[in-house]
Amino acid sequence: MADLLGVEDRIVDVDDLTRWSQTQPHQHTFLYDQANSDEHSPFPFDPTLNDKLVLWSGELSKLRVDAIVHSTNETFTDQTSVNQLLFEAAGPGLLEEITEEIRECKTGEVRVTQGYKLPSRYIIHTVGPLYNIRYQTAAESTLHNCYRNVLLKARELKLRSVGLCVINSVRRNYPPDEGAHIALRTIRRFLEQQETSGGVKGLDTIVLAVDNCDGGIYEVLMPLYFPRSLGEERAAVLQLPGVGGLDGEPLFPDRQI
Repeated sequence: MADLLGVEDRIVDVDDLTRWSQTQPHQHTFLYDQANSDEHSPFPFDPTLNDKLVLWSGELSKLRVDAIVHSTNETFTDQTSVNQLLFEAAGPGLLEEITEEIRECKTGEVRVTQGYKLPSRYIIHTVGPLYNIRYQTAAESTLHNCYRNVLLKARELKLRSVGLCVINSVRRNYPPDEGAHIALRTIRRFLEQQETSGGVKGLDTIVLAVDNCDGGIYEVLMPLYFPRSLGEERAAVLQLPGVGGLDGEPLFPDRQI
């Protein structure tokens, strides 16, 4: 994991990061490369998509990209170390813009500010859901909307690179593995749609910025949605919990007519 998740203390340029396509498939999937199988994953091996993705452990406030994503609460008052680092690095202009112009961001929505003293041009703010098993479907749909709305806003702003944090949080009781499935599925479908949008230029790079805990989860789950070989694709067929809808949104069969 050290090759994928090297923590950085300096300003990091997105072009210097290792692409997912440059990492090696899991060893146990080599057996599937030789297998004669007609089974294909709904998320097939696609080197072009893999080349747009980076798994990285580091502070988003030090990443030189067009925009970084900031997961916060509705009033931008989350008292976390990540939140404090971001505001300190950006300088007083960020707090001033939020206080005087933005004021709030509803759960599932996004707001955009300037990056100020950060190496990124913009900050895309969003608010992830609280998780309660009684309202699981609502939380899953809202988390999908967070990721989808961030990516759509990046497209609207004609951005080429985004540093994307893990939006779900254990502080909001969201199971990290379930959140990772939704994130990766949503990103995969967005990139697929971008590739078939008639040559319209879109995101070249999505950096998934993770901490050590989430990093282990994403390293295990990413091959399910972004297989790096036919072997990983075939192995993923047996492990996918669900395919989701056209945009990667959760589907709830008991609610469908």
